[in-house]
Amino acid sequence: MKFRALITEPAAMKDFMNISVSLAKFSKDCVMRITTRKVYFIISEEEMGPRKPLVWCELPVGFYFNEYNVVGVSDQHNEIYLELSTTLLSRSLSILKQDCKSLKIKLTNKDSPCLTLDMELVSGEIASRQCVHDIPVEVIGRKHWSEYEEPKFNDFHVTIEMPSLKSIKNIVERMKNMSHSIIVSANKNGRLSLQIETNIVTLSAHFPNLSVESFTAGHTITHNINDHEDIEELVCSTIDIKKFLMFLSGMQVNNCRAVCSIVHERMVKLHMEQPGAMILQIFLTELTL
Repeated sequence: MKFRALITEPAAMKDFMNISVSLAKFSKDCVMRITTRKVYFIISEEEMGPRKPLVWCELPVGFYFNEYNVVGVSDQHNEIYLELSTTLLSRSLSILKQDCKSLKIKLTNKDSPCLTLDMELVSGEIASRQCVHDIPVEVIGRKHWSEYEEPKFNDFHVTIEMPSLKSIKNIVERMKNMSHSIIVSANKNGRLSLQIETNIVTLSAHFPNLSVESFTAGHTITHNINDHEDIEELVCSTIDIKKFLMFLSGMQVNNCRAVCSIVHERMVKLHMEQPGAMILQIFLTELTL
């Protein structure tokens, strides 16, 4: 197996660094899947039993890398799966905050497999210096690859665009101090709602006039307002508020579009995309209260 890649564009290096920092907020470990067309970062739920996806991030090779070469386990399965520390990756790439000419990423063997990051820093008008970090990795055998396949869900009851993530983040940060869970709901008229319920208070935030990509009828909620019943179709799910906040404060990448998909009382999928540069999905399953 061989892997070597080179990034020289400053914007691409900055985005790659920001993505690594964001991944470290979700989990201390991740799986890096290297293919001929894309690089994936996959984070699973930290639970016993079958692996459940939490984060799926994919980066197209053409956007980031000026040079790219991968030789996988075989001609038929030309891929490499590596398990590594997101903490070490983000700390190592923090060097890119300085003025860098290039970032080389290589799979090496230094007593044990490593992902070697070789960064060329500009230190003067003529001189430059190298900064090399070796991140220990565990090569995942092909028999375990199926545990890291892209999640496929086709039964969402609603898919709705999200408003400014910054505005939601400010609200959810305050809610987090009062509850460990949050109810995310949406109706067919384009209203996304966030709600917490405690023994003391029920607090809601509503974002109307959003674009609805799809809605499946069948979940009817009755509200009693001033002795009048207001019946509406609503899709909702109760999720971990800390993980939701991780998404909102996670990817620091500009020009992203975010959508929210809900399976009623089962899960919420949050999807963020920067066209041609990145796709991030986070899967938040219903909490058992």
